[in-house]
Amino acid sequence: MSIGPAHEPAIPFVTVTNWVRAATQCGIDLAVMFQEEGIDVTQLHPETATIRREAMQRIMQRCVDQTRQRANGQHFPIVLGESFAFEYLSDIETFITTSATLRDATRSLEWIPPLINPFMAFSVAEQGHQARIVLQYNHPDATPDTTWHFTEAVFTTTLKFSRLLLGPDAFVERITLRHPQHEDAAHLARFFQAPIEYNAPVDALWFDRSMLDRPLRGAFPILHELAAQRVAQQLAQRTEHQQNEARAADTPQLVHQIAHLLNRQPALLGQGLDTVAQHLGVHARTLQRRLKDLGDSHSAIQDRVRYELAQQWLRDDTRSIEDISEQLGFSDRRSFTQAFTRWAGQTPSQFRRGPV
Repeated sequence: MSIGPAHEPAIPFVTVTNWVRAATQCGIDLAVMFQEEGIDVTQLHPETATIRREAMQRIMQRCVDQTRQRANGQHFPIVLGESFAFEYLSDIETFITTSATLRDATRSLEWIPPLINPFMAFSVAEQGHQARIVLQYNHPDATPDTTWHFTEAVFTTTLKFSRLLLGPDAFVERITLRHPQHEDAAHLARFFQAPIEYNAPVDALWFDRSMLDRPLRGAFPILHELAAQRVAQQLAQRTEHQQNEARAADTPQLVHQIAHLLNRQPALLGQGLDTVAQHLGVHARTLQRRLKDLGDSHSAIQDRVRYELAQQWLRDDTRSIEDISEQLGFSDRRSFTQAFTRWAGQTPSQFRRGPV
C-alpha cells in the first residue's frame, strides 16, 4: 500500500473499530473509502493494522463532508471522539480510570504518540491559576486546514474521559482552536458547553489549575501501578519491533538471506556455518569471508535469530522451556538459559512471567 510519504512512519490503526462505529452511526460506508484508498480491508485487525497519515486525512475529510451532506444533525469529529474506547489498549484505560488525581492521569498523554499516533504530541502547561492541555502536530504539512478535524475529535475524547473521572463537575473553562469557525460550530458549542475561541495561536483545553490535584473517586493504586507496568512493557515491545524493522531495512542482502533461512528452518540453528553455506550453495570459507567483510558473522546472526525466536516462543505458554531450548539448537536447557540471560538480562522463566 503506497499511500503517504514512504519515509514517514505509518500510524498504528488501533482505532479502526472506533472509525467504523462512528461511520456507521453517521450513515457512511467506510469499507468503500478504504477500498478506494487501496487499503486491504482483510488486514485491518486493530492490533496489527497501520495506515498512512495522508490516507487518514483524506478519509477524515470525506467523512466530514458526507456527514454534512446527510444533514442529520451530526458532526463527524464529535461522533468519532465520543465513540472512542481503549478496546485494544485496555491497560491505558485502566491506568486513567484508577488514577488518584487528574495530574496522575495526564501521564497517559505521553503514550499517545508511540501507541496511537506518532504525529501527535500532548503537553500540560501551568501558569498562575490556569492550566491547559495542548495538542500539537509534528508533520511537515500540519496546518489548521489539515488537522482541525482530528483536534476536535481528540478534544471530544478528552472531555469524555474527564467527565468519567470528575463526574458532572465542569472541567474545561474555555477552548482555543487554531482553525477558523466553520459551519458545524454549533455542534461543538453544544457538546463542549464552554467558550470556544477560533483562530487562536494554540489548540488547547483550558481549566482551573486546582483540578489537576483534586482527588478522584476511582483511585485504585495497585491496579493503577500494574496497568502502568503493562503499558511500559507494550512500549518496550513496540520499540523493539520498530528497531528490528529498521535493522532489517538496513541489513545487507546476504545477512538478511541467512537470517531468513534460519527463521524459516530453525532446525538449522546450532548446525554450524558449513550446513548454512551448503543450503545457500556457497563454500563455507567464502561465506565466512563475505560476512567478515560486512562486519558480521554466522554466530552473531544465529544469536540474533535465536533471541527473536526465543522471545516469540516464550510468549506462548503451551511451549515448555525445554522444547524451546531443543528447537533453538541448544544442547540443553542450561545452555539456553545462559545464552538468553546474556541477551536479555533475565532468565527465560523471568521473561515469561513478565513484570512483577
